[in-house]
Amino acid sequence: MRFKNCVKMENVLLHQNPHWAGKKYGQLYHREILDRVWKKCETRHIQVLTGIRRCGKSSVFRLLINRLMDIVSPKTILFLNMDDPVYFETWNNPSLLYNIIEAAEKVTAEKVQYLFLDEIQTVAAWEKFVKSVYDSNLFRKIFVTGSNSSLLRNDYSALLSGRYFADAVYPFSFRETLAINGISDHYELHNRKPEVLRLFDDVLQWGAFPEIRQIADTEIRLDLLKSYFDSIVMKDCVVYQKISDVPTFRRLLLYTMSNICTLFSYKSLAGAVGSNENTIKKYLHILTDSYIVNDVLNFSFSQKEAARNLHKIYSADNGLINALSYKFMDNKAKLMENFVLTELCKQGWDEITFGNRNGECDFVMKKDTDYQAIQVCYELTPENEEREYKGFTVVDGQIKLQRKTVITYNQSRQVDDMEVIPVWKYFGV
Repeated sequence: MRFKNCVKMENVLLHQNPHWAGKKYGQLYHREILDRVWKKCETRHIQVLTGIRRCGKSSVFRLLINRLMDIVSPKTILFLNMDDPVYFETWNNPSLLYNIIEAAEKVTAEKVQYLFLDEIQTVAAWEKFVKSVYDSNLFRKIFVTGSNSSLLRNDYSALLSGRYFADAVYPFSFRETLAINGISDHYELHNRKPEVLRLFDDVLQWGAFPEIRQIADTEIRLDLLKSYFDSIVMKDCVVYQKISDVPTFRRLLLYTMSNICTLFSYKSLAGAVGSNENTIKKYLHILTDSYIVNDVLNFSFSQKEAARNLHKIYSADNGLINALSYKFMDNKAKLMENFVLTELCKQGWDEITFGNRNGECDFVMKKDTDYQAIQVCYELTPENEEREYKGFTVVDGQIKLQRKTVITYNQSRQVDDMEVIPVWKYFGV
């Protein structure tokens, strides 16, 4: 079987692969994940990148293509955006990908060595195709992106076991935002502190999606963020997950985004949106799978106990909060707590929970056997500082904390074994 409109497809291939002309992609910012992924290019293992839509996965692909162009012919590199409607016939028939590759090789007169498949989740059973071409050594390297964390957790994905590396891509980290603005060392961080604070204030309100960071106009930012939200909800949730009760799903999403950083149980959340616990669990899983929200569990050594305990929901990006819930525009304390959670995710901790037992500790992070805890307080005052310091005792008796940190907007001090540090310094260079 072949595509019905081969001429149109060839035009799309030329449009999606301008590097074939030998010109590198411009207007790209360096991403911290790039060096980590580049090191793996020498292996045959499939490279999988997952992350929320518009976070920069395709840009990471282009950065990789730029580097590959230094060592191989650009015409041996094929980039396919599988979200493009011209490829709709492949969405239920992955074998047609062979025809696309054949068409590309016909256009370039060179064999494809590096295959980049963007937004691969649109293609049903894509794993079968990827496994087949991997096992037959058809390419030197295969790269795929997807906007769902469960991309490699279905029945077909078991076919790729032991054949891939998986890495998560996020919107810009604060360190990346600083670097884009020429602040890349400790001297610049402190010497340009007023500018650093202005950048932080802007990220706190508008988030860190790459495209948003390049736009200054407030109305355009807001429209873009709403467009992101609608695209994610429709493509990665409603359509991809085949949601039938869309009104309830949207009510849940809007309610959670309007109540970030707030303790809840499945039962209380079900009551708030007029649904039942099983539906709430299912829809929350879909939201976290699409990277829209982070569902943070209560700290516990028992996984069963953790699953029964309270939860806290955080948005994947501060900009989405303000695009959907105007009541948070001036709630800097909540916005900063959400910002801290997103930055911790970008740092790659193995596990992030919160403590809630006769008090509350905002975040407990684990990496290997190292445990650290963080309290987030926009401003420490005589009225709240004792409560913030005591938050560490919630988990301190259960585990040995290697570091206790109170993150503030712009305060520094040392209190016994607790460090008070400004947020811009903690997540800076």
